[in-house]
Amino acid sequence: MRQDQERFRLFVDAVQDYAICVLDPEGEVTSWNRGAQRINGYYASEIIGQHFSIFFTEQDRVAGKPLEELQIAERKGQFECEAWRLRKDGSQFWASVVLTSIKDEKGKLIGFSKITRDFTERMRAQENLQRANTELAAEAKERLSAQERLAGSEKSLRELSLHLLKTQDEERRRIGRELHDSLGQYLAMVKMNLDSLEADLVGNDQADEQVGRCIRLVEDSIKEVRTISYLLYPPMLEEVGLKSAIPWYLDGFSKRSNIKTTFEADSEFTRLGREVELALFRILQESLTNVHRHSGSATADIRLSRKEGRVLLEIADKGKGIPPELLAQSNRSWIGSMGVGLRGMNERIRQLGGELEISSSKSGTVVTAGFPVVEPVPALVNSDSAIDTHPFTSND
Repeated sequence: MRQDQERFRLFVDAVQDYAICVLDPEGEVTSWNRGAQRINGYYASEIIGQHFSIFFTEQDRVAGKPLEELQIAERKGQFECEAWRLRKDGSQFWASVVLTSIKDEKGKLIGFSKITRDFTERMRAQENLQRANTELAAEAKERLSAQERLAGSEKSLRELSLHLLKTQDEERRRIGRELHDSLGQYLAMVKMNLDSLEADLVGNDQADEQVGRCIRLVEDSIKEVRTISYLLYPPMLEEVGLKSAIPWYLDGFSKRSNIKTTFEADSEFTRLGREVELALFRILQESLTNVHRHSGSATADIRLSRKEGRVLLEIADKGKGIPPELLAQSNRSWIGSMGVGLRGMNERIRQLGGELEISSSKSGTVVTAGFPVVEPVPALVNSDSAIDTHPFTSND
């Protein structure tokens, strides 16, 4: 038995990772292994006979922690905790402590065994991990807040953009009406007076020739005013719808640009909502303007169709295409680089629930605008709002 006890003592003393000591019933140290020396910093000769409260922080000693732990261990048989403990040099370490009561065969308390492990590195790692998680959560929260602010700003910009587009439409409509109702009528009256004056100048060849030139200039002015008025806000769009307004517009565009156009529409294509028709018409205008100014194409093909529950307008040319870097920027954001007009159309489409796609190569460009199918809207025209589709004739 003595040999077994000696071997056990030697085994305990050789343990380096655990501080193992024995306390008497009052808490004074009676044995001390090498692991305790390594972790706490005391030699056995320095610590044996000392009260184990020497390992506690001043705050814990004042709070009565040493006595409380002994009482719990005696009452329950064991006490476990993790807390800060002191080394000989005054430094602190995070200790995992197991305090077990030792009783004789009669149940009388004869002491305590105390096993301590140094978990400082683990605790520091946990603290660092928790700190990193906290910082990451704060960063994620800040990033989310920034994204929300950005989304709010973008929403405000979109709303402002749509408001500006609507304001622009109303201003175009007002200017077009003014050109038709005032300047157009004044020019028509001038032409009538010149026609009357020409009739009175029979026999005066020189004056008759000058008046004739004036009449021709006024006729050209009337045509120009009519064209500008219709381009600003085409009355045919409201009166007969997109399907009928497009051929009229293409006819004038081909004459002005010398670009040959074709138009194909589904036979069953019916009226759309006013906002959708106007958006598609503006996209047609902007796209053909780009074809004329930038593509170098001699042709433009337009198709209007319904497909898989959507209304599609396609404008295709056979020009030199859009530079890849500009096309990438245009497809990446509504604030693209394809020009203010097309950006505005893209935003108008988004607000109406549609999409604008642009595909381009060296053989040409295709612009496709799509909207969900909407119910047909009948043309509502009254005497106060209607605009004559042919207001300026030779008899005006």
